[in-house]
Amino acid sequence: MLLAGKTVLEWTSGISGAFCARVLADLGAEVIKIEMPEGDPYRRLKITDGRQTKSANLAMELNNRNKRSLAIDLKSEEGRELFLRLVETADIFLTSIRPAALRRLGLTADVLRARNPRLIYAHGNGLGFRGEQADRAGYDASCFWARGGFAHMLTPPGQRPVRPRPALGDHAGAMNVAFGMASALYHRERTGEAPTVEVSLLSSAMWILSADVTMGRALSDEQLAGLANPGRHALTSSYETADGRYLQLMFLDPERYWPELCQRIGREGLLRDERFATVESRVEHGEALLEALDAAFLTRTLDEWREAFTDWDAPWEVIQNLRELVSDPQALANDVLFDVVVEDGTPVTVVSGPVSFNGSPLPPEPKCAPAMGRDTGATLRELGLSEQVIADHAERGVVSGKV
Repeated sequence: MLLAGKTVLEWTSGISGAFCARVLADLGAEVIKIEMPEGDPYRRLKITDGRQTKSANLAMELNNRNKRSLAIDLKSEEGRELFLRLVETADIFLTSIRPAALRRLGLTADVLRARNPRLIYAHGNGLGFRGEQADRAGYDASCFWARGGFAHMLTPPGQRPVRPRPALGDHAGAMNVAFGMASALYHRERTGEAPTVEVSLLSSAMWILSADVTMGRALSDEQLAGLANPGRHALTSSYETADGRYLQLMFLDPERYWPELCQRIGREGLLRDERFATVESRVEHGEALLEALDAAFLTRTLDEWREAFTDWDAPWEVIQNLRELVSDPQALANDVLFDVVVEDGTPVTVVSGPVSFNGSPLPPEPKCAPAMGRDTGATLRELGLSEQVIADHAERGVVSGKV
């Protein structure tokens, strides 16, 4: 396990930080999820979009597997001191709590590093850590999707802005934090210096849209309007089939694929049409070409097009629905999905990490997400606390959970 022997203290709220810590847990790090006595707010989140199930909190399982849970009141002096004792044993402190709240609790980087100079301090938030809005509330739909430009770039003109899928920005930002923490660990091993890692949802959105953002500095307003809504290009478009499904073409080398495309769709006559004789003329007469290709693809069903294209070494794909995606043979062959059993015995299928090591992305020993405070007692015993002290802390609400 790549990160065996490394300890991560995670105090986060929501998905981004939790998902990031889960990436490290999958790689063998011991991740201790710090929760206030009332638990991670995400345990109680109710969103009426159909994502709940009867027996398993799928978001908790996806983002918190392979972790321990320590429930502790960080607002109390005793709880804060217990946490600082844990800091002395840790390699990384990861948080998504807003900077102002961390300052109020006295859990800033300088305070933690006074107890452990080798501690890597990793912080994720919505809008960055400098500037007047550093403490502004933010989630992926607001900071990543809306402010970060995705909603604008992906919405057709005149329509209501497109909504994001759940946690899209959170997962993107989390991988950036994970990359930052892995780099920080490497730097610390070489130099002894423990860096501070900072990633925001806004910076993650702008990094992913960096090609567009760069153009935003260079182009006129009129050009940018076209960039955000470029319209369809014949050889890089999606086409509807006779049964209402879609195929996506991505022929960035048009001279290579154009002749065989015409043959495979039964439109050899397009090869003799002067309007479509060159790359330039196909662009000039783009609308006419789109009409011809739209009509051609509507003549056969998706299965018929699969058969027609199956032996063609060209970049085309079916636009899959979720039911197809979770049974995609390539995903299954590459261990993208696996099962864990939650604490009530329910099996749940979750998604593995995106990076494979030695041929597989699967965690070596997958475990379900912990119940709130499941490891409180065990963690405090490892710090050397006696049974009497642990019981006293639990009685007074300094810690909670299983003691």
